[in-house]
Amino acid sequence: MKKQLSLILALMLVFALGSAAALAAPPAVQVIINDEQVIFPDQGAFLDVVSGRTFVPLRFVSEALDVAVKWDKATQSAIVTMGDSMITMPVGSSQATVDGQAVALDSPAKLQNQRVMVPLSFVSEVLGKTVDWNEAEMIVTVSGELEPSIRLASTIGPIDAGIVGALAELFEEKTGIKVEFEGAGTGKALEMAKTGDFDLVLVHAKALEEQFVNEGWGTERIDLMYNDYVFVGPASDPAGIEGLTPTEALKKIMEMESQFISRGDKSGTHVAEMELWKAAEMEPKGDWYQVWEGGSQGNSATLRYTNEQQAYTVIDRATYLTLKNEITLKVLVEKHESLLNYITLIPVNPDKFPQVKHDMVMKFVDFTTSDEGQTLIQNFKKDVYGEPLFFPNSAQWRAKATQK
Repeated sequence: MKKQLSLILALMLVFALGSAAALAAPPAVQVIINDEQVIFPDQGAFLDVVSGRTFVPLRFVSEALDVAVKWDKATQSAIVTMGDSMITMPVGSSQATVDGQAVALDSPAKLQNQRVMVPLSFVSEVLGKTVDWNEAEMIVTVSGELEPSIRLASTIGPIDAGIVGALAELFEEKTGIKVEFEGAGTGKALEMAKTGDFDLVLVHAKALEEQFVNEGWGTERIDLMYNDYVFVGPASDPAGIEGLTPTEALKKIMEMESQFISRGDKSGTHVAEMELWKAAEMEPKGDWYQVWEGGSQGNSATLRYTNEQQAYTVIDRATYLTLKNEITLKVLVEKHESLLNYITLIPVNPDKFPQVKHDMVMKFVDFTTSDEGQTLIQNFKKDVYGEPLFFPNSAQWRAKATQK
């Protein structure tokens, strides 16, 4: 710890040199990490004229250093994760924790223009990087061996099923590029990508995807895989929907006022459910129709809750198969064209966010849509459940199937 503190003090002296150029407004600072300039879309790095320290937006610098960062609103703290280590940095405090151990900051982290700003010296030192300061040109250079990685905002179902992790693991084995993924409903995942904090998204709501691309947030929709939705309900089937079409089933559920659970969170599953109601020319209303407040937790949580309530819901087949032995609900309506669930990849637009790692993203796209990636999808856990959880659907795979 003494050695670490000594290094931090040395870096404090390096950055203090910049105070001689103090101006009324904080001087802008250019940040270069491993020979690449870090582009800040809004709040950039600056030299604080009071403390003489260089402050940087934590999220963008952390991502350039290939470590994950999250914001804990409850504690007003930034949390940086690097491998098995975790750094917690409360805003306004001169003390942070590294794996539970208190470490003094040379300057407290601060919020500026809705960005967490931290003294670069501390972040770089903790992460084991070398920092150099060019006072004449106001340039900070950070160097050190980095692990290449990309960040994926993904709909929750494929993560819970395990296919995202399986694809990421094999891709890393082949390329050395790590895929860090975070789950959210499709609507939220797309909103998360609009911050520039993610390199690509994996989602399943065509209308929302097209809007995302048309507005310039993403480059294109890339077909990856599909499965289907099913209507599940109690084995006693009080509404009598077994074997009906989706439209007939929804009409019976409404007529009988049988309890129906909706995610209600603008996820891909919720969007698909609402499209089914629209196709049936009905608007679900009444005490029997419950928009579950926990829907944003994903399909697995929603299916478990529906089972507790012994109600009906629309869910993807992969989620049902993975939980089939834990619940008593059964599949009552299935195998209809309107129930198909297409899942796509969308790279985040590098023209809008220059910091995204587009080249590495396209390597991941190429792998997942290749014969190798599509075969992994086709066979994923088929031996466990006796049927596929997902079906390959890349343009390359479909073209190959057409030629046979």
